Amino acid sequence: MSLVFKVAHKEIREIIRDGRLRLLGLIVVILSLAALAFGAHQTHRAQEAREHSKERATQQWEAQGEKNPHVAAHYGTHVFAPTNVATAIDPGVSAYLGRSIKLEAHKRNLATHSAAQDGADLERLGSFSVATVLLQLVPLLIIALGYGLWSRERETGTLRQLLSTGVDRTTLFWGKSIALGLTLAALLVPASFVVFAVLWAMGGGNAGTLLRLGFLVFGYSIYFTIFGGLTLAASASASSSRAALVFLVGVWGFFSLVIPKVGTEFAATLQPLPSQAQLAREVSESLAKGISGKMERDTAIEAMVADLMAAEGLADTGMLVQGAQINGLELQAEAQWEDMIYDHHMVNLDNKIQAQENLISWAGFLSPFIAIRSLSSGLCGTDFAHHRSFTDYAEKWRKELVTQLNKDFATNADGEGWDYKANPELWKKIPPFQYKEPSAWFALKTHALSALALLVWLSLSLFFAKRSAIKVKTV
Repeated sequence: MSLVFKVAHKEIREIIRDGRLRLLGLIVVILSLAALAFGAHQTHRAQEAREHSKERATQQWEAQGEKNPHVAAHYGTHVFAPTNVATAIDPGVSAYLGRSIKLEAHKRNLATHSAAQDGADLERLGSFSVATVLLQLVPLLIIALGYGLWSRERETGTLRQLLSTGVDRTTLFWGKSIALGLTLAALLVPASFVVFAVLWAMGGGNAGTLLRLGFLVFGYSIYFTIFGGLTLAASASASSSRAALVFLVGVWGFFSLVIPKVGTEFAATLQPLPSQAQLAREVSESLAKGISGKMERDTAIEAMVADLMAAEGLADTGMLVQGAQINGLELQAEAQWEDMIYDHHMVNLDNKIQAQENLISWAGFLSPFIAIRSLSSGLCGTDFAHHRSFTDYAEKWRKELVTQLNKDFATNADGEGWDYKANPELWKKIPPFQYKEPSAWFALKTHALSALALLVWLSLSLFFAKRSAIKVKTV
């Protein structure tokens, strides 16, 4: 082991002597911290906007005054997706999916007010983040640090001299690997502490966020190790340092630029999504004729009203049933019909989007960049799965809200009918919207395929790095 560390010490000293590499490393660190500052500012601003909007929506709901409960259901309210401090690291796709939903009777709305819609031109770019720097630029730094670890010694003849002294290739392999890893860690570990400190100051010191960040660090470490292994393998196998560099930059471009684009287009072709206009048209047709297109709305609602009356024990009461109670049951039946239609189309849409996500996850076996990008957004809570969790909870809460208001109308309207107005205390009795973000284990379960792809790439890269080292030629 002492010989391994001597080799590592010698390699580290040579890397440090190269001023160009020091400058490159400094640039990557500066960009990472700049991206963190940008992301932290955006996240802090989003948190403030969310809290302000949430407070305003609550005040507007509770200050309605006396009003018919069903009219209040039409008036509705807004709910807002939580903002995780980890968004400062990886904004994922959250900027394009919308952060708020209007909840109202007779309609299920899509999320709106995304940062990409509301922000300035710079925000619409959405590409400058800590994750972007780490996942695209750090691999280039690894390539710059390690492409000549084997090839340069072969070109200068020092490799033959080292082997002639009795040092075996495996010892050199571990020494060079440790040197590459320690050099990279010396640049990134201090920056990581700054990231943790900033997120802690932003309120990310809870156990759930720390667990997510811990998994994130582990995933990024695997990703960097993959590029380290590939760099060592290419350096040992290429005919020259220049050939190793050209090959590795090509591999980086293939993994980070080509495969992600091809994978996205391929997924969109296999699982095309409807436009908003097409979706609205399909929903409108189903509301009138049913999902099958063969059921009239009025006929279906009459059958539902009959079922509700039977469930309430009112099937044989005839004229004894008050008009307001009938109106309340009709409103519940209409809500059931509309919920069935919206659930069908929205679940179908979400399933298609998730199918695209799954296809892209399979592309992680062709590119470790895709695998870590999916896992990164999942652990930061900025992927589609977390968005769907929020929208599903919001829809469940909307149904409960409308049901409670319709029941109040059916129970208390009596002879007043549509002239009945509920006491303002009713609005305050509605349970608050309290969405809780899924745990880190939810993210790992959702992106298990991406995690598996990373492990496969890790095994392959280490295998080829070790195999190339053992077979490295001295000339």
